[in-house]
Amino acid sequence: MNILFLNEMDVSPMRGGIDQITLTLGRYFEKRGHHCFLAYGEESSLPTAFPAEVKMRYEYGKEKEQFAQWISEKNIDIIVSKLGDIGPKKRLLPIIREVTRGTRTKVVACLHAMPGEELIGNSIPNSFYRLLHEKDRKSSLKDIALEIIPTSWFQFFFHKKLRNRYRVLYDNADKVVLLSTAFNDRFAELGDLEIDDKFAAINSALTFDEFLPESELAKKQKEVMILARMDEKPKRISSALKIWRKVNQSGKYDDWKLTIVGGGRDLSYFQKMAKRLKLKNISFEGRQEDALRYYRRSSIFMMTSRYEGWGLTLTESQQNGVVPIAFYSYASLPEIIDDGHNGFIVRDGDINAYYERLSWLMDHPDERKAMALEAISTSPRFMAEVIGEKWLTLFSDTLKQLATDMPAE
Repeated sequence: MNILFLNEMDVSPMRGGIDQITLTLGRYFEKRGHHCFLAYGEESSLPTAFPAEVKMRYEYGKEKEQFAQWISEKNIDIIVSKLGDIGPKKRLLPIIREVTRGTRTKVVACLHAMPGEELIGNSIPNSFYRLLHEKDRKSSLKDIALEIIPTSWFQFFFHKKLRNRYRVLYDNADKVVLLSTAFNDRFAELGDLEIDDKFAAINSALTFDEFLPESELAKKQKEVMILARMDEKPKRISSALKIWRKVNQSGKYDDWKLTIVGGGRDLSYFQKMAKRLKLKNISFEGRQEDALRYYRRSSIFMMTSRYEGWGLTLTESQQNGVVPIAFYSYASLPEIIDDGHNGFIVRDGDINAYYERLSWLMDHPDERKAMALEAISTSPRFMAEVIGEKWLTLFSDTLKQLATDMPAE
């Protein structure tokens, strides 16, 4: 098959989960003998990964002609849309639908997010900080409103706008792929849709090919790690800092440290917050190309996200024997963490309960090792080979359906 990935920007493994998954799948498809291409709209300031000879940049206003040409020249079978922002989706997907209508090329639209996350606000302190330090004041004011006003009110008053946001995926694709079947009902509710055979669910594939050997667990340090984009709205790093303050205040864990890896718009906000809270044994590492070395040496992984689509860093931590703790803030989480066995799930927003789980893991090295081993042993279900084959089966079945549906000449 000839597979074309459609992205907003050139793919960089340092940007986040969507790009990392695109790269992982692309490599696996190539390994299986398929040919992958990338169409993107903007250059990236970060190191990119797709080979130059398979990349094509689309230009605003010229997309229809360009995609028609690329589909024909490259004999594209499947277009995988990984557009994240609603703007590009709303503009590009109808163009792609028009260009592919009546052809053998099929369109698969992916939602690498939690349906309804646009109805979730941001913390008031961070929103005010952004109002003072950033030019985009409109989004911060909206986040404050979303934080104060009940979600149901927004869903009622902006019903039509929300419907259009989700229908643009459904109406302009042959398949809509979510990260979990747990998201189906919410997607259908927001889009005024019925669940049908156009829906599919495929989890995210593991980033790394290797799993930490049991012998390496002995080399683990007394280190807690966070790997995330430094963006308070989805990642809620402020909660992690408040939890770490409890660790410091206990006076019991001065031999443990917290390492925070990642860059983003709120990095300076978190650094100032850590200073204000007088946190000890904490390090902000910034964006790193080699995240694996942090996983290899750390013992516990913290995720305090307000929402996620999947949580790729959770499965990355598990395959490296880093026991994860996460707030139950999104529906797909139980597919990753089996609470009490390969990690802990904490009631959303309960900082005290989170601290109790974290301190328990620090206090019980033998039990922590057992959970790390369980995390490693359950990780292969998300291997690229497993997830990649699910995608290829989806592509194959979709193309077969096309052959059945198209009228004979």
